[in-house]
Amino acid sequence: MRRTDASRQASPARAVLVGAVLLVALAAARPASADPDGFNKLNLRFNQWLLSHALEPVARGYQWVMPKWGQRRVVDFMENLEEPRDIVNSALQAKGKRAGVHTGRFIVNTTLGVVGFYDFAKGVLHWEASPETLDETLGVWRLPSGNYLILPMVGEFSTRSLVGWVGDGALNPLSWIPGVPFAAPTFAAYILRSENLLAQGMPSVCAPEGEWNAYKQSRYKFEPYDVGRELFYKDQAERVAE
Repeated sequence: MRRTDASRQASPARAVLVGAVLLVALAAARPASADPDGFNKLNLRFNQWLLSHALEPVARGYQWVMPKWGQRRVVDFMENLEEPRDIVNSALQAKGKRAGVHTGRFIVNTTLGVVGFYDFAKGVLHWEASPETLDETLGVWRLPSGNYLILPMVGEFSTRSLVGWVGDGALNPLSWIPGVPFAAPTFAAYILRSENLLAQGMPSVCAPEGEWNAYKQSRYKFEPYDVGRELFYKDQAERVAE
């Protein structure tokens, strides 16, 4: 009984929190007169250190225990968890056909695709649609990007995209499980996706030594801070325009 009551209380609280996040988007996503460059550059250096000293070593271990086939299954599973996000944001952007495709993909992949571990909709039915996020929805609604931010571990955001990232987390089916802390699935999915992406970019554990040497020489390319900020905003604008 206590768990049922707690679950009932958590749902309105979560709805209020998500609503508050959206209100913050409306209030805070405005052009900034000056970017917090010192804060951003400090976090950029930390994230670069974290990548080379923590995330990549973990990805190397992950590469040993998870073969390429398994890594692809992780990608398919996580993309299926994002379909509710894509459905809602496609509808909010009045993209009815795209919302229908995402709905069909979610149903087919959750059933015939074994809870999403196989992208049956794409591989067999050839159903594909571009992802849609709350950040893109807010952009379509003409909300400006706002401040450019680099945060520890989670990387680059604008004010709008940060709010969108948190809001999209509420649409992840894992966040609907009673008792799951708000935004925990979003953060966990980010970590797993990052490690899986790093592992996918590595050669197979059985690859020749030459492939590993080539990987070590080309694995990082860090753009200067100003260039990275410009490319980030350009990418945001292109995704909203799609």
